[in-house]
Amino acid sequence: MTTIHVQAPLLALDPATRSTLLQTVVDTTPYLPNSSEAEKAAQRDSAFALVAALDPRDPVQAMLVAQIVATHHACMHAYRCAALPNVPPVLHLRYQGKAVALSRLVATRVRDLRRLQDAALKASAAASAAGPRAAQAPVSAPDAQVRTAPPAARPWFAAAGQRRGSAAPAKAATGTEAGPGDAAIDQMLAEVTGCLAAAGIAVAA
Repeated sequence: MTTIHVQAPLLALDPATRSTLLQTVVDTTPYLPNSSEAEKAAQRDSAFALVAALDPRDPVQAMLVAQIVATHHACMHAYRCAALPNVPPVLHLRYQGKAVALSRLVATRVRDLRRLQDAALKASAAASAAGPRAAQAPVSAPDAQVRTAPPAARPWFAAAGQRRGSAAPAKAATGTEAGPGDAAIDQMLAEVTGCLAAAGIAVAA
């Protein structure tokens, strides 16, 4: 007896789902009573090629693929029975009607499968596009306001200090900020006294 080897397709499925899908395809393939082992192997190869072309990616898609392949084989078997000689006209019409209904079911299941596959591809593309954007840390609102604040909104003494090129007050060894020196205090008092004198306001000594 000649041994027939059938090449099972490689699918992106877990081993249990893949094994169950291929076994279901083999079990639901109708064979003619006088078919040879080579013909049966060719039918299995054809069924596996159809499974590979449909390319199921998860158990739900595998379920639809199993239904598509089984329904397709049943449809072809109904057409074969309708073409047999000496079939009564009533039975002939019944076989044809079953074949038409099965062919419509195949088309519906293929549309369902493609819809699921398209949705999975879109979700994967959206997740890939959102990955680089999520890695970038967003700028907090307070930091953005500090960096984008116009110069007019800053205190006059901060602006004056920047114009004079003064540096930020250094921190003392105790961790607290050191206050301005006597020279800086005298300069600020002189500026305030000058502004008040220009406005006609006398300042007591």
